[in-house]
Amino acid sequence: MIKSFYTLLLFFIMTGAFAQQPVYTAANISDAMKKNAYSVKREEHIEFEVKAIDKAYYRVHKVVTVLNEAGKEELFFYEFSDQFQSLNAFAIHLFDANGKSIRKYNSSDLTKQATGEGLVPDGKVYYLNTPAPSYPVTIQIDYELKYNGLLDYPDFEVQLPEQSVEHAEFIAKIPPEMDLRFKAKNSTITPVISSEDKYKVYKWTADNLPALEYEEGSVSRESRYPKVLISPNKFALDDYEGDMTSWQNFGKWYGSLAKDAVNLTEERKQFFKNMVKDIPGDKEKIKTIYTYLQNNFRYVSIQLGIGGFKPFAADFVDKKKYGDCKALSNYVQACLAAVGIKSYQALINASYNKAPVDPDFPNNSFNHVIVCVPGATDSVWLECTSTTTDFGVLGNFTENRNALLITEDGGKLVPTPKSHASENCFSASSSITLNEDGSGSTETKLFATGEYRQEFLHDFFEQKKDDQKKFLVEDLGFLQPDEFVLDYDKTNRTVPVKLQMNIEKIPEFTAGNKQFLNPRVYSLWRYALPRAENRTQDFYFRHPFVKTDTTIYNLPAGYGLETLPKPKQINFEFGNFSSTYQYDEANKRIITTARLELDEYKIPAAKFLAAKKFFNDVLGEYSEKIVIKKL
Repeated sequence: MIKSFYTLLLFFIMTGAFAQQPVYTAANISDAMKKNAYSVKREEHIEFEVKAIDKAYYRVHKVVTVLNEAGKEELFFYEFSDQFQSLNAFAIHLFDANGKSIRKYNSSDLTKQATGEGLVPDGKVYYLNTPAPSYPVTIQIDYELKYNGLLDYPDFEVQLPEQSVEHAEFIAKIPPEMDLRFKAKNSTITPVISSEDKYKVYKWTADNLPALEYEEGSVSRESRYPKVLISPNKFALDDYEGDMTSWQNFGKWYGSLAKDAVNLTEERKQFFKNMVKDIPGDKEKIKTIYTYLQNNFRYVSIQLGIGGFKPFAADFVDKKKYGDCKALSNYVQACLAAVGIKSYQALINASYNKAPVDPDFPNNSFNHVIVCVPGATDSVWLECTSTTTDFGVLGNFTENRNALLITEDGGKLVPTPKSHASENCFSASSSITLNEDGSGSTETKLFATGEYRQEFLHDFFEQKKDDQKKFLVEDLGFLQPDEFVLDYDKTNRTVPVKLQMNIEKIPEFTAGNKQFLNPRVYSLWRYALPRAENRTQDFYFRHPFVKTDTTIYNLPAGYGLETLPKPKQINFEFGNFSSTYQYDEANKRIITTARLELDEYKIPAAKFLAAKKFFNDVLGEYSEKIVIKKL
């Protein structure tokens, strides 16, 4: 049961958090603390008390002034609860700009929702959004979590994006024989270490930190902002004790959880043997089993670690035809083992702008599980949660990282494949029939691979027609169609998509007997990169890519060419762009081609200005016009 705020009152009085209740008026915040800030952390006191290898309490007292709506993330409370973690106590107090009480909230105001589709024992989410009648507004949050199983120790997140800090402190208490490890990131903060009764005590303190200005497109915030990673030496979860002092030992623990879960029945093992018996080569066998998974199973989204790390048994997944990332990866491993192919599960931190985990600091920074099939010269990597990802391609979600392979000898940290532009291609080939009044019809063939297939074509075809039209115009940069028809074979991804459009106005504009046409029916690149001045962070594109276009304008009867743009060749260190234009006078048509390539998805901060200029030049090329006129 979640207790009221008064359960925590004695704790905070004893720790000094309420020794003198301050008045949290926004007027007391200095201009230095307001600069570049959406919120100001006025006071934070966190205590993490480890009672035993599998028992701990996490107590938070936090006061934040939200300066404007852009900082409203701080007004949203959200916590998971399962058999290993429970929300013991909770209270929120809201104050206006003058420090006057607006409203108090307690556990009865929380919304509780089951999570994990029944796969997580006692799986719940508690959340509360506290509306601000006006800004600035100050929120005081007090809560306690109880742990009945520990793999992760909570980190000290000193500062969030666009947040300044007046005072924050984090205290970790742990039995000396267990001890802990820590590593500061983006900070030089160090703890004061002391003894108190039966505990070794670590105390980190941060004061008067100005807000760090957000730089669009930078690395994920846990790798950008000051924090202290805190990790156990010994831990216990799922009734299994483990050692986190090395990647090898951590991998041994995870492997012990899954060893009994690779348990397909003999009948199902024979099913997979029959499936691949006539298929030559292990790679094709792996592909056949992977395709079976994609066509017959669905992914249930459960954050790694919620409900524990022990995967659901392969037999369970085989019958239910669904699972989370660890369950589906374990299932694929079992299927491959049935046909004599060795594979390993791999823990990884997923998202396109995540930094690789630190090889020198073993801890659980992972949020996803994939599969690796080792080969003599090349390994096959499998993303088991997607029904559309190409075989053997991880994509931007997990490429360019360090993955922890769970081998017979324990954990082994290895790099995942690097992204390549040639794997993410988007091409368009269009024929446009122009009418004298500027209207016309277009026929376009679209072809996509890699991330473009996943992000654009698959998701695009699941949308309603109005949303498809919006996507064509706003995301892909096509001209606004009055009518359009799509032809797409969902069973054969190698066949191009056919797009037919009727457009009332194809020229960008007309003047007298002249029509001014864009170089292409759609723009290869549509967005200016963010400002480059004083940039300190690397810039992350979602992935490297190659985009190509061929556009043919079939001119109206009686029209001819007046002006063609000159061919362009634009280069920078990490990419290139080229375009060509030609006039086929015999057939009264104009043929344009363009190719845009980005070879690296991460641009160093020192090279970002060159990248911005490159893409500005690409945008500028599209602004040039083809001019045709009535003869």
